[in-house]
Amino acid sequence: MNLPIEGILPPDLQGTLLRIGPGGAERGALHAIELRDGAAVSYLTGDTSADTNVAWHAGSVLALAEAGIPEQFSRALVPEEFGGALTVPIASHVHRDARTGGRVIFGIDDGAETTLLRIGEWDSGGVLTHHMAVTLERATWQHDIGLTERHIVFIESPTEPLPAVVGRAGVGTVAGGTVAVPFRWAPGAPGWVGVVARGSDGSTVRWFRLDPCLVTHVLGAYDDGDSVVLYVCRYEVPEKGQAVNLGASVVAPDGIGMSLIGGGLPVLERWRISGERLERVQVDERSIEYPRIDPLCEGSEFRYGYCAALSATKDQSADRAVDQVGLMRFDLARDEVATWNPGQHLTASEPLFVRAVDGHSDDEGWLLTVVDDAMRQGSDLYVLDASSFGRQGPQAVIHLPEAVRLPFRSHGEWVGADRYR
Repeated sequence: MNLPIEGILPPDLQGTLLRIGPGGAERGALHAIELRDGAAVSYLTGDTSADTNVAWHAGSVLALAEAGIPEQFSRALVPEEFGGALTVPIASHVHRDARTGGRVIFGIDDGAETTLLRIGEWDSGGVLTHHMAVTLERATWQHDIGLTERHIVFIESPTEPLPAVVGRAGVGTVAGGTVAVPFRWAPGAPGWVGVVARGSDGSTVRWFRLDPCLVTHVLGAYDDGDSVVLYVCRYEVPEKGQAVNLGASVVAPDGIGMSLIGGGLPVLERWRISGERLERVQVDERSIEYPRIDPLCEGSEFRYGYCAALSATKDQSADRAVDQVGLMRFDLARDEVATWNPGQHLTASEPLFVRAVDGHSDDEGWLLTVVDDAMRQGSDLYVLDASSFGRQGPQAVIHLPEAVRLPFRSHGEWVGADRYR
């Protein structure tokens, strides 16, 4: 049965929106909304032990935790046996190479003698075609990486594993129970950026000293001649001597974007790595999270970035520290920012860009964002015209079934019908 729609759904949107998020009883939940021929033709949901990210790869849905082996499902969200040839947990961000359709995966392997950053590449059929191991001095929380055509960029922050976390156990168990991010602050520890060539064995790394900070998400990265450029969500971190609860995770239980990290919220920065230098420039002073670009630009130069806009709550009686105040579009060529706010009591989640069939640039298409209505206790899927972002309201609003709530935190992916038909 078709879902009810307000407005007109663009006929270009032929595919399925996958979303993941918290479920019940400390489990996650998968959601799949299929759009076809101007209608929302189905909504499916299923349980999973993961609650951080979701990806469509090699004909299956992969549900990802912060650290663990992916869980695999069919397009109908029926559990399958995972066939990805992994024995070491990976992080929740598995970047898709727009040129090849392959995926780059990574994870910390904190062994008894050596700490390694393991990086692998799946081809479009799900076969692990290449892997490398970068030797690290210590284990740090690395949630995301920068991927270009020729390089992988990773960031080491002043963090360390929480006690009693076993490196191969995925989500860690500590004295206080199970945590989604089993890392704590290590104030005073140095910050580093590593750049390694794709296709190498990982033994040769270009290291750059970095004023300590924390990066949760990478908007995008690309090669610019001999330089590497990446845009990141950068948080300030506790300084040495600052009072910090070393028994707590870096991220509060509410999750990324729902709580302060290091006492603050992130801003977008542009990092340029040239020769032996790393230059950092703050793009804008406003706080953002969950940044996304046109997937067709993954690994190459892009102009537009789309993000969730955040602010520290001004309501002292609220049980939260962060307000989600809408979405933002960055025009990085003109240094311009456009904003959109869904309205009072409404919270917009991560914006996913889908290029129009006849689109030639990364603003010619549609933004999909799930908007949660706190008053109604339900969620809807909004479709926005990216080219007129901030100047007009949604093109269409798809009403999800009653009692379905897709919260702000966690990630999603648009899967065009041409990838599964």
